[in-house]
Amino acid sequence: MDAILLFSVSALTCFMIVEGLFRRRTEKYLAQRVSEIAQQLGVVARTNEIMSDQVNYLSNINVNNRLEDVESDISVLGTVVRELAEAVAEVEELQATQAMAPPPAPEPAPSQETAYNVSPLKAANRSSTAADREESDLPISILQDALAEGRVRQYLQPIVTLPNRRTLGYDLVPKIEQVGGKFLNANEFLPNADRTGTISELEQMLVRQGANIIHRSNITGDPTSLFVPISYCLLNDADACERLVSLVQSNRAVTASLFLTMDEEKYAALNETQRTNLSQFVKIGVGLCLDNVRSLRLNFQDLYARGVKYVKADTQRFIEKPQSYSDLHNADVADFVKRYDVGLIMDNVIQEEQILMLLDDKIPFAQGEHIAPPSPVRPDLLGEKQKVQSSAY
Repeated sequence: MDAILLFSVSALTCFMIVEGLFRRRTEKYLAQRVSEIAQQLGVVARTNEIMSDQVNYLSNINVNNRLEDVESDISVLGTVVRELAEAVAEVEELQATQAMAPPPAPEPAPSQETAYNVSPLKAANRSSTAADREESDLPISILQDALAEGRVRQYLQPIVTLPNRRTLGYDLVPKIEQVGGKFLNANEFLPNADRTGTISELEQMLVRQGANIIHRSNITGDPTSLFVPISYCLLNDADACERLVSLVQSNRAVTASLFLTMDEEKYAALNETQRTNLSQFVKIGVGLCLDNVRSLRLNFQDLYARGVKYVKADTQRFIEKPQSYSDLHNADVADFVKRYDVGLIMDNVIQEEQILMLLDDKIPFAQGEHIAPPSPVRPDLLGEKQKVQSSAY
């Protein structure tokens, strides 16, 4: 019995020792497996982060816009190839005709106009430029007196989208009220140059009142964009530009809805100081609009980088002399400009037939007397001071 009991105790002890060894080895194996699983989970987590970043990147890519750009490029390329083929065919036909025709008679001596090599298109452009630069016959004192007496009035002319004719924004148009209820337009009282600072004072007032109009329109629940005209007269005054930038920057809604309109020829002639002052407005989010563009052969990518959001072209010239604006077909011009996120506005629309032609050419925006003439600013959008001044006349 003792032997049996001793054998049983020994066997039980050996079993417990073996079982402990197996358990320890099993626990060590499980710990290793858990560590490997944790490492694999870490790899999976990092992979998920990478996949999440890739998904966010892909979701932020606007595939539709890129497809539209590709389609526009293909359309423009097809047009260029077609025009090139037509030009080559015309040249070949002309060469064949000249080879079959007798030698031409000697031509007379060129006239004075031919000697200068001035094409009819360039002559038309020069005449229009000269007309634009023609100064007002009225003295600057007319504007000075109007500013001092508070007789400068603000009118709004809408810019609409095509074809639904919804309002994109408004041009702020200054006018001077005279005795008897007559008004002077800007081209009648604004000279081309001013050394007294009066035009700068007027443009400062227009920017301030434009910001107030945008602010009040946002409060009334009818937000709108406003295009305020400026010139190099304002940009020559660095202190005035800094004050206006501080005023506009105080309200982001005003900043996003304010556009400074400037003649394209004057914009191209700005000096370094004037461009620096103008860039202060661009840095805070104010957009630029180039008026009276002489050509659509512009570097729109560079213009957009400098804050230009819209360009204005003359409707009649675009329809009657499209080659003076671009080498592309009229139907491809809007897509070409749109590629660079710049809006093309056709100005001076005077009849319905022009709108139909603009629709055929896919022009997105239009403006003119036929669409809507300038009208006074609503009383609820004016300041109290101007309301009192308006009621006095």
